[in-house]
This record gives sequence, C-alpha cells and structure tokens, in this order.
Amino acid sequence: MALALAAAASAVLISMIAVTMATGISQEPHEWYQPPEAYRAGLLDRPGALRLVFGLDIGFLVLYAAFFAALADHLARLGRPFVRLALAALLATAVLDIVEDHHILSLLAVAEAGRPIDDAALVFQQTLSASKFSLSYLGLVLFGLAIPRDTGSGIVLAVFLVAGTLISGVLGYAAPPAWRAQLDGGRGVGFLLGFVLAAAWLRTTPEAPRHPHGHSES
Repeated sequence: MALALAAAASAVLISMIAVTMATGISQEPHEWYQPPEAYRAGLLDRPGALRLVFGLDIGFLVLYAAFFAALADHLARLGRPFVRLALAALLATAVLDIVEDHHILSLLAVAEAGRPIDDAALVFQQTLSASKFSLSYLGLVLFGLAIPRDTGSGIVLAVFLVAGTLISGVLGYAAPPAWRAQLDGGRGVGFLLGFVLAAAWLRTTPEAPRHPHGHSES
C-alpha cells in the first residue's frame, strides 16, 4: 500500500511541476508576504493555471497523508519509536495545507472581484505556510528516527529524513529572501527524492506481521 501511494503521490507531484514549467505559475510565491498590490498582481497573472496547481495540490496532500499513514502502520508493526507522533505531525501538516490552499484561492476570488487585499491577510498567509512547513519538518525528522538503520537503504533514508530535513528547514528560514525562489523550487525535487528513497527501503524490508486482532503494534 505504501509503495502504491508513494508512486501515486509522485505522479501528482510531477504533474504539478510540469504545470509550473509550462506556465511559470506555482503556489510558492503566494505562501510568503509581498506588498498587497504585488501579491494581487501575481494572483491575477494566470488564474486558471493557479487553480489547476491548487487542485493538484489537494490531490497531492491527500495522497501524501495516506502514504505516511501506511508507512506509520508498517513502522508500528515493526515496533519502532515515535511513529504516532510522527504521523500526527504529518496529518496536522496536511490540515494546514488544506487551509493554506483554500485561503490563497479565497484571496484569488477577492482579487478577481476587484477588492483590495490587506496586509493582515498576507501576514496570516505567511504565518500559516511557515507553520505548515515547520510541522512537516517535525514529522519528517521523527519518521527518519523511526526508520530501522539495519540496511544500507534504511541508513540512507534515515539520514535524508533527519539531516536533510533539518538542513533544509534551517536554511529555508535563515537564507536571505533572494534565495527563496531557488529553495522553493528545490522542495519539489526533495519530495520526489524522498519518495524514491522510501520506496527503495520498503522494497527491501519484509512485511511486518499484524497483531492477531488486526491492530498495529505501537
């Protein structure tokens, strides 16, 4: 199940990247504060493409949440630590992702109606997006700590999730705003690489036994 969900989430993510490459439109510029008129102009640049990106993102967040639930079930049956907390953080990330998507689409509706967008809405948007990212870092690091490190693929995946996530998180907040576009662009590549590494590990790990009553071990 986790392998199938990783493939499905990767396919949707690749579709989002393809739309961005074809249209130049992505969600990332709308996750950060800009002066209201500049933010409004960005929303109205290609609103159809922007709606398509957010539609795909809804599909992506549903699939990545399901993937992490399946991964958590597998890790719990292996008796690994931090699994419940890791899954809770990633599910909370998905909830914030939903709120973020619909808030930005609401701002697009405001802009299309010719109404002004104020600073408070944009400060809230940046706070919401940053909180989503921070929760995702927590969940990914905890999943990394839960990955068994008894095989080469397990070690690589654990290091990627723990060290890679911490480096990405610190750099994302500490880097100057001029680097933001490059860092945002690398996030999708990081997701894809993470799914590939997770699939490689899952393919080498045996199916863990289920609890006799159908419940996962914690």
